[in-house]
Formats: sequence, C-alpha cells, structure tokens
Amino acid sequence: MGWSLRNIIAKVRRFRVRIVADVAGNTLAMAAAAMVPLAGLVGGGIDMSRAYMAQSRLQMACDAAALAGRRVMSGGTVDTTVQNEALKFFRFNFPTGEGGTTPSFGVASFVPVVSGGDNMTVIVTANTTVPTSIMSMFGYNQIPISVNCNARLDFRNTDIVLVLDTTGSMLCAPSESSCSNTTEKSTSKIVSLRAAVLALYDTLATAQVQLESQGLRLRYGIVPYSAGVNVGAAIRTVDSNYFRSSKPYQSRVARFDTANTTTTTGTPVVTTETYGSSITKSDCRAYGDNTSFGSFNPSPSGDYSTGTAPSPVTNTSFARGTWNGSTSMSGGGNSTATCTRTKSVTVTTTTTAPGYKFTKWIYQQATFDVSNFRTGGTIPLSTNTSGIVPAIGDYTEQQLAAMQAAGTASGFTTTNSSWSGCIEERDTDPTITSASPLTVPSGAYDLNIDFVPNSDPTRWAPQFDDISYWRSSTPANSGSSSTSYCPQAAKTLQAWTRANLNTYLNSLFAKGTTYHDFGMIWGARFISPTGIFSATNPTTFNNAGVDRYIVFMTDGAMNTDPDNYTLYGIERLDQRVTGGYTTSTNQDNRELRRFLIACTEAKARINALWVIGFAQALTTELTQCASGADKASTIADSASLIAKFQQIGSEIGALRLTK
Repeated sequence: MGWSLRNIIAKVRRFRVRIVADVAGNTLAMAAAAMVPLAGLVGGGIDMSRAYMAQSRLQMACDAAALAGRRVMSGGTVDTTVQNEALKFFRFNFPTGEGGTTPSFGVASFVPVVSGGDNMTVIVTANTTVPTSIMSMFGYNQIPISVNCNARLDFRNTDIVLVLDTTGSMLCAPSESSCSNTTEKSTSKIVSLRAAVLALYDTLATAQVQLESQGLRLRYGIVPYSAGVNVGAAIRTVDSNYFRSSKPYQSRVARFDTANTTTTTGTPVVTTETYGSSITKSDCRAYGDNTSFGSFNPSPSGDYSTGTAPSPVTNTSFARGTWNGSTSMSGGGNSTATCTRTKSVTVTTTTTAPGYKFTKWIYQQATFDVSNFRTGGTIPLSTNTSGIVPAIGDYTEQQLAAMQAAGTASGFTTTNSSWSGCIEERDTDPTITSASPLTVPSGAYDLNIDFVPNSDPTRWAPQFDDISYWRSSTPANSGSSSTSYCPQAAKTLQAWTRANLNTYLNSLFAKGTTYHDFGMIWGARFISPTGIFSATNPTTFNNAGVDRYIVFMTDGAMNTDPDNYTLYGIERLDQRVTGGYTTSTNQDNRELRRFLIACTEAKARINALWVIGFAQALTTELTQCASGADKASTIADSASLIAKFQQIGSEIGALRLTK
C-alpha cells in the first residue's frame, strides 16, 4: 500500500477512532487541564499571604506614627512638628519596599497622610500595593493594601495617691546614711521630695487641663506617714460617728486619799527668863540651849510638846541670852554670875475640813471620754493636783477638770486639750506573723480596707497625746524624749492648683520612725472606690471610668520601737501587734507582714503601684509591694528622684491607641 493522500487520510481516520475508543490515556489530559486552576489557587494563597503580612506591618507602622505624632501634639493642632514626628516613626517601622511592596512605595514617592480629628486626635492613613507572582498570569499584577489609625488621649478620670515617708531621716541628705540634723536644710531629702512631687504634677498638668475641659478630673491624695498618720479630719468629713466616744489609754490616775487638813501657825511670843541663882558661864550656855546641867532638867523640850491634831500644838524654843550682862558666851569662867535666856512660844492649830487631797500618781490604763474630739472640740484637763475632791478615789485629769467645772471639787486649774488628728487604729489580730498569708484575718479591722464602722471594735480612736504615759512620770509627747509622732494632716483625693500643692508640700516636716504599714493602709483606704470614701471615689465620674494609682516613697527600712506611741498605742504595754512584746526584730517582721497585706489589698483596687526607695536599697518586702519589678526602683539622688516622678507621670498620662 503506497503513501497516497487517500491512504494517509484513511490511516488518520483509523487512528482517531482508536484514540476515542481507548480511555487509558485520559488521566494525563485531565491533569493537564487541571493545572491551570490549581496554579491560580496556590499562587493566590502565596500572594495573599504576602499581602496580609505587608498589611500587618503597615498597620504597626501606622499605629506607631499616630502615637508618636500625638505625643508631641500641643494645643490640639496637627502642625509640621506633629507630621514630621509621625512620618519619622512611620518610615522607621516601614522602610521602602518593606514586605515586598512596590518599590514606588518609598520615602521619595509616597508620604502617608497625617491629619487631625476631634478630641485632639492624630489620624494617619497609608496605602500601597504588593506585586503578585503567580496571580500575574491571570491578569492580577498587584494587590492593594491600606490602613488608617488614630491616637488620642483616652479621657478617663485619674486618681493618684502619694504615700510619702516623712520620718526623721528625711532631714538627711541623700548621700548621708545618717545625720544629726534637727532642722531642715537645703540638701535634706524632704526638700528633694517636694520638688519631685511638683515635677509629677507638672508632667500631668496638660492632661489635667484636658480632662477638666471634658468635664472629667485628675486628683491627688497625699498620705504623709512616720510612726503615725494624721487622718482624723478626713474621717470626720465622712462621718464623725466613725470615731469611738470613749477609749482606754495608757495613762495615769491621781490618788486622792489624804485628809483635807488646814494648819494655822500663830505669831511667836518671845520672853526673857533669868536663872534663879548665879551660875557659871558653861552652865549659862547650857541653860540657853535648854540642856541639862547640875540639877537643871529642861521641860519642855524644843519640839511640839503638847496636843495632837486637830487640837492646838505649842512649840517652845530657847536661845542663849547673857551671862554677867554679856551676850558673849565664848571662853571659860568658873565664877558665877547672873544668866538669862530668851523663850519663844508658838501655837499651831490644825483643823480638818471635808474632802481629800492628792497623795500620788498611779500609772495605768484609764478610760477617757473623747466624744468632743469627734466633732473637732476640745477636752478640759486639770493642770494641777493641789485641789480638793469630795471623796477618796483615783481620778483622771479629765475627771478632775469636770468636777471643778461642776463645783464638786475646788482648787484645780484646767486647760483645753486639742486633738492633733492622728489616730489609733481599730481592732486588729495580734496573731499575724511574718509567715501569715497575705489575706486579711476576720478580726483585723485595721487591715480591712473597706469595712464601714458599726461598733467600737470597728471604729477608730483619737490619738490622745496629752494624757498618754509610759509607766513613769514622763508623758509620751514630752519634748525631746517624745515618741509620739504625728505628721502633717493627710489629704484625700482632690484637684489641686500648683500653688496650693506647693503650699501643702512646704508644710510637711520630717520627724519620727518608720512604719510602712501605716502609710500603705491609709493609701489604700484613700484610693478605694468601695470603702468609707466611696461617695467621693465613684467607679465612674461624668460617664467616664477612673484609673487609680499609688506612688509609695520611702527613704528607710521598717524601724519600729516598742515605746513609740503609734497607730497601735504603746506596743510594749498594749501589745496589739505582737500579742506579747519580745524583740524589736519580731515587731518589725510582724509590721512588715501587715505592710504586705495592705499592699495586696491596695493592688486589688488600682491600676498600678510604684515603690521608690530614695537613697535606700529596696528590701524584699518593698519590692514585692510594687505592681511589678519595673515599678520598684532605688533612687540615689535628688535629680534622679525628680526624673523618676516625671517618668511615673508620663506612664500615668501615657496615650492609648484607639480605633
């Protein structure tokens, strides 16, 4: 058969028929046909993943730009300074070609738009494209991506309580581990503290103005502490019934059981007596001295000789007169001569009247009525013990003054005692040790931050310095030996002007020893939205939430003394913390545990707690008290302290990204 056109056509027809009839080779054709959509699907996934990654990075750059621009914004205007700062951060976070974006998306050819919005908002918008790889075969050469973001101040009310160590060591300079300063100097740490607090205020001043422009507020509370806290006025403002009306204090009572006798002494009657016969000079001297000689026996003697009280008592005394006319009794002389002497007779009359006189002081616990202090009044106290009481008994200085005023006692002078404002804490649990859990025992009302008083165990008592004594005649607030340390009055949360804050800071003084738990307990109470100050510490104000912060600053470790008159009385006598005083170290450790419990309670109610050791390495407990390691700092000098307070202010006023 030859290769004619007819034969060729026939052969092609037969081959076509066989191909159609034979299905064994279809898989290859079908696979080839499926490659096109599969390539589109896989390629699209790869290209879209690249686009998503680029958009995520672009969003981050946009956010950073908006925040950076808002930080430098002042007066609510997006000016060149704001735009340049925003672009700087944008370009740093998204350089040219980042994420595979088109080369045209770079500094030279693309500038994100930085503009302003309501509520002083910085708005940034940016868009670009990501070139495709496989999808370009299907006509999709690039994927557009775009982002927009804004940054503004999150308008939330802000409350800050400053708990400030104002102990005696704050009179030292930061470089001094100890000093003998008794007065404040320009280098004293308390001077640096004032400057640091003002620096915090200045850092947040713009935020305060902005909040107030929105009907919101930024407030500060201040709790100075040492061996006491002065919160009396703050409690009284809420409810004076939160104070006890009477309280046992370590004090003294006056024992009156001496008879009320009065002695009247008459005018002496002086006469001259002559011995009945001539005597020698030596006997004349004895005669004048009313002593025995020869057959002479004196009668009466020179003492009170007759009568017992209340009868009149006669006192007779004698003196040498003359011998042979001479008043000189010196020398000897055996001759005899006339002898005279003088005789003085005094009559003393003793009578007994109703009532009794003071005998002695007895140092013991005694109960006083302190209801006047609850309303800001004074309490009369007797200033002397020379008066007369109607009955035998033991009397407080308050009782003596009251009897004098009522006319049932006489001869007492009185003074009005005023209350400093420092308090004694309500009932506590003396079984808390350094190993106790960081929870509040049921009976520890002093550590129960939010418990509202409803009985004497849950009420506070005024610290009563003027009647507080150890077991001696020295009062607890006596001059240089005083162990009663009442700081400047604490201030609850309020808006301050800079001038008013400066005046208050200048009134702070350094005195006393270090009890960290006192400051933290009341710092937590001042900031809590659910305690006795809840009426002025709402969870929202003008429909906006409240952020709460505590800044705790100290220049020393816990340093207690059992003889200090403090929030818990005189520990050696009252034993409210130790349950039976043993050592100062034991007391320190127990008070430190109370401090950590108070820190735990505070942190449960706030956004953040900073702890600053000023020229003092932070102890384990002080570090543990802070909200985190980044909020516990040791500061060496004044400049660093100011910088730290500024940093805290910046963190509190930090911008929040909003969408």
